[in-house]
Amino acid sequence: MNKRLEFKCWNCGKTYSLLREIGERNPVLLVACPFCGEEGTVDLAPHRKKVDKVYRTDSPPNTATGETIYDLPDILPTQPKP
Repeated sequence: MNKRLEFKCWNCGKTYSLLREIGERNPVLLVACPFCGEEGTVDLAPHRKKVDKVYRTDSPPNTATGETIYDLPDILPTQPKP
């Protein structure tokens, strides 16, 4: 899912927004500040919420029933790239 997110640069402290793909496979985003050019990382894992689906039947489907959504703050802080 593509989403426009706001980030705060770990180096210069300025706030900027980027369109990024967020999903279950990669909860760590790599971003570059457009002001100072420094790269940083954002870990989305602490903001995950697992949602379970409820079925009105005796036998639920055999597929994975949970989906992951994120409860993200307005501005995500970045950290230096390791």
